[in-house]
Amino acid sequence: MKTILISGGGGYLGTYLTQVLLKKNNVVVYDEFFFKWLYKNRKNIRHNTRLKIIRKDILNVTSKDFKDVDIVCDLNGIPNDPSSELNKKHTWEINYYGRKKFAEIAKKSGVTRYIFNSTCAVYGYNKNTVNENSKTNPLSTYAKANLKAEKAIFKLKSKNFKVNILRNSTLFGFSQNLRLDLVINIFVNSLINTGNITVDGDGKQWRPFISLNDVCKIYEKIISKNSLPSFVINLVAFNSTIKKLAFKIIKYFGKSEKNIKFISRNKDPRNYKTSSKNLKKYIGNINFTNFNYEINNLVKGIKKYKLKSDTSTIRMKFYRSKFSKK
Repeated sequence: MKTILISGGGGYLGTYLTQVLLKKNNVVVYDEFFFKWLYKNRKNIRHNTRLKIIRKDILNVTSKDFKDVDIVCDLNGIPNDPSSELNKKHTWEINYYGRKKFAEIAKKSGVTRYIFNSTCAVYGYNKNTVNENSKTNPLSTYAKANLKAEKAIFKLKSKNFKVNILRNSTLFGFSQNLRLDLVINIFVNSLINTGNITVDGDGKQWRPFISLNDVCKIYEKIISKNSLPSFVINLVAFNSTIKKLAFKIIKYFGKSEKNIKFISRNKDPRNYKTSSKNLKKYIGNINFTNFNYEINNLVKGIKKYKLKSDTSTIRMKFYRSKFSKK
């Protein structure tokens, strides 16, 4: 049985990934737990006897934190474009310097594989469909810091320290630590509460998407294959314009185009379609989860937990509050 350390494991993806990996592994969650669901419910989740908690800032990491750890899943960092701009200095400190230091100490401590959670936002604006060999064009502090961290950590790769860079598409789907600032989650929550969707700009901008469920399938496959080399891959299930996505979700709810409002003054400059040359090469075929199945689970979760758009679900609101107290 392997021991997996998930840094940032108390977040949106981390909360879900922790529960998935506990089925077959020992899991160490390293997190400050700004978002507390996993920490508060740690004794109630399945296979919790295999769960260890380290409540700590990543800047304070030491080699002792990696004792007996085989693999690190690095989900650290300020998590999106808007939040990263609130305090650029802090974003660079965490998303680049902190993550780089974390990987360096992990390598020195005997960790054999380092899975770095990055973002397709490193492509920024591209007219053509991008893949792992395409030119990057990061627009935000978030994307720039992630890209620089990617490059620094990938240089650490060796025969005994495999580095896997996963560039996530825009995530969606239910987690007990839900984010309501991701486009599909935003649309679903808005329809539940108001019956309408608001789209920034004309909605013609392209984005790649992948569900939490499918990302976790990929993590499981990487962890299970000891022979996998170091690589960079884009994680993408499908691409869509925001407008087409809005129509698709409206249709699921049985609504009409009248329920979509476009705000032209709020144009989003990011625009990119993503493919992957490396996903099938290294991971194999992925049976991506049915879209409506994911939306159904999202609806049920939002209603069950009575989730609201506040500092616990909107990262921009949380970090604005956090930085204003400094």
